[in-house]
This record gives sequence, C-alpha cells and structure tokens, in this order.
Amino acid sequence: MKKFGISITLIGLLSLIQLSCVSNKPDQKSPKPLDSIPLDWISWDKNLSNDNSPFWWVDSFDVPELTKAIRTAWKSNPELILQAEQTLASGEEAVILGADLSPQANLSLNGTRSKRNLIGFNLPNGDTSFTSDSFNAGLNLSWEIDLWGKLKKRKESAENRFELAKWDYEGARLSIAGKVARLWFEVIENSLQSELAEKTMITFEKNLEFITNRFNNGLASSLENDLAINAFASSQATFSMRARVRNKSIRNLELLLGELPGSFIEGNSTRKLPEISNIPSPPTPARILEERPDLQSSRLNLISAGYDLSISKLNLLPSINIVGGPGSRAENFEDLLDNRFRTWEVGGTLSQPIFQAGRLKAKVRQAEALKRAAIANYKSLALRAFNEVESLLFNENRLEVEAGYLMNASKAGASAAQKSWDRYQRGVQGIFETLESQRRAFEAESRYLGICKERIHNRINLFISLGLPALHTES
Repeated sequence: MKKFGISITLIGLLSLIQLSCVSNKPDQKSPKPLDSIPLDWISWDKNLSNDNSPFWWVDSFDVPELTKAIRTAWKSNPELILQAEQTLASGEEAVILGADLSPQANLSLNGTRSKRNLIGFNLPNGDTSFTSDSFNAGLNLSWEIDLWGKLKKRKESAENRFELAKWDYEGARLSIAGKVARLWFEVIENSLQSELAEKTMITFEKNLEFITNRFNNGLASSLENDLAINAFASSQATFSMRARVRNKSIRNLELLLGELPGSFIEGNSTRKLPEISNIPSPPTPARILEERPDLQSSRLNLISAGYDLSISKLNLLPSINIVGGPGSRAENFEDLLDNRFRTWEVGGTLSQPIFQAGRLKAKVRQAEALKRAAIANYKSLALRAFNEVESLLFNENRLEVEAGYLMNASKAGASAAQKSWDRYQRGVQGIFETLESQRRAFEAESRYLGICKERIHNRINLFISLGLPALHTES
C-alpha cells in the first residue's frame, strides 16, 4: 500500500510539471471583434430623434392584429418550437456533464448457480458433480478525481453553450417576428395592388367598349381598336398576376403562424399601409454587440472554443479513478444481510496517455484552429452587422425621398390620365397617347404602393439589425 502511494505521488509530481506547460484557462472575457469600434453611425441624422427610452418596434406600427399574429407565431411555429426544445436539451447537457464531478453510486444484486463435474474423484454416494450458489449485493462507487479541472471545464463549456443556445433561440424569435411583420404588410400591399389592378382592368374594359362601339360605327380605326384590346388584355394578366402573388404571401404567412392553408382571415388585416414616423435614436455600434442575438451567440461560441481548447490540452494529463464500496457475499440469499458476510473493496486506477498515434495532439491543434475560426467568425459577423445597419439607415432617407417623388408622380399621372381621356373624347388627342397616359398613371400608383411597402420592410430590417426587441415579454 505504501509503494502504491509513493507511485501515485511520483506520477502526480510529473503531472504537475506537465501541467505547467498546459494552459487550462479559457478566454472568458468579452472579446472585441474589432480593434476599433465606431462611436456612432455615419448615416444617422442625430437631429431626427434623441429618444433613448425602451422601445418595442412592433408597437411602432400600431397594428394590434400584427401583434397578435407575432405572438401566435411564437407559440405555434413548429420550427421555433423545435429550437426551443433543443435549447432546453442543451441545458440538460450541462447538468449531465456536471454530474461527472460527483461520485457515482449504483446498487447491485446478483446471484449465480454453477455446476462442476468431478470426474475421477471417488466421492461419497458416487456423486460425480456438485452445484453451488453464490449471491452478491453491494454499493458500487466510482469517482474520477478532477485534479486538473478538466471535468469542471466540460461543465462550464456546456453551461456556456446553453447560454449560446438561448441567444440563438432569441435570434430565431426576432427573425420570426420580422418575417411575420414583413409578410403581414406584404399581404396588405398585395391586396392594394390587386384592387388597383382590378380598377385598371375595369378602366381599360370601359375604354375597349367605348372604342369598339366607335370602331363598329366607323368612327375609330382598327389600330385604335387593337390598342384598346392590347391594353385590356394586359390589365387582365396583371390582375391575375397580382392575385397569384397575394395568394402566395398569404400561404407563407399561414406557414409562419403554424396554421393550415385557408386559416388566414381577411378581417385580421388592416386595409392600408401604416404611416412611417421617425425612429428613436438607434443603439451605438458598441451597444448592438451586446443586443444582437447573433453577435452574442458568436461571442459565446468564441468562449466555448476557448473551453474546448483547454479541455483538449488537459486530456494529455493523467486521470485517476477510484472504485469500490461495501457489500456482502454469501452462498444463501438470506445471509446477505448477516454482518458476518459483509465485505468491502476499494481500488484505484491511474492512467496516463502514452501512445495515441497523435490523436490527442491533433485534437489540440484542431481546437486551436476552431478557436481561430471562431474569432474570424465573430469579426465577420460584426463587420456585416455594422455594414447592414449603415446601409439600412442610408436607405431610410433615400426611400422617404423616393416615396415623395412617386406620390407626386401618382397624383400628376391620375390628373393627366383624366385630361387625356377628355381630350380623346373631344377628338383632340389620339388613342395611343390616351392609353399610354392611363398606363403611366396606374404604374405610378403601383410604384408608390411598392415604395411604401419597401419603406416598411426597410424599417423592420433596421429594427432587427439593431437587435431591438419586437414585443414586450408577456407576463
């Protein structure tokens, strides 16, 4: 026993010497993805707003039905439910690995009956075999002593990955909210576009009736009649296309809500696109590093890579396991509880990796490469996030200007179309110019509806790129 203790001591000293060459401290600080982080956004006009109060971006649209739809998607979307369950599973992984730090105990009870043949022995009564019974009961204990902190690092790594999974889940919730909101307003815009297409079709149908009647009476040429047919047929195709696009948007929205096709109720949708107001002062670039779920997830992934690197290095060190425990052994089952048959056993195992064909060192190099990859990924995500926010902020200003231009064009086009038709009826203007002016008027109105939707989509994308929460958490 004394020699065993001396051996353990010598190996322990050698291990400590080896441990001095192994860093088991992961990078647990909040790493910065870039050496220099901008203080503010280049494209943000500080004169627009300086409101820094808590902000839930869905409320800014003031559409209660949309709020209800997003909460429905959070509760019913199958993909989000899947991710929620996977997040819970990652939390249990931390519990599982944490259990390795404590001794493991198992109760066991077993019994055997054996027969032995004794050929060549002259036993009384001429027996040539005998049977025997053996029963064992005991408490089996096992414990890996965490001398180097390897098991602790595994638990901490699992806990860190659980936090990472929670941020991934929050990112999925934010993404679902954005998708629902974009589709919600897309359905409204498609409905308005369908109404405009129907209005256009009715207008060109009336034109065709008027011109066909004139053609039949010899007051209009076949060219005029063909142009009217062309305009009406094109408007019919546009109306059909708008209905098809609208139906696709509705089906996509139902899918996000976790509902069967046909569940979307028209009354749930407002009949107009909301007005866009100025947004509150956006978080600083440094702030979104802490608020964007994907950046938080990437940061935690970098920390986990540090844990994994430490663990791979600690795998090079020896491990010590202690096994044993009290029990009893008897030939009769009823004697197992008799103190005279009590036993105990204790043993220890010391293992030191010697030859693994380079596997353990390859794992160290692999972990080092994965950590460098995690650093690069964090930097890449941060750069893309900053670029995304700057682009969306710039679009805010330009889309507002474009919307103003198209609104003026729509109003002028409608006025010009009415005047052109009046001129045609008086015989002052040809049908080609009249139909073209009507087409331009409807096109301008359609483009105005499109830019209004695009402004809303840009605003939603901006909210998400800033990592702003969609809705206040329900109690």
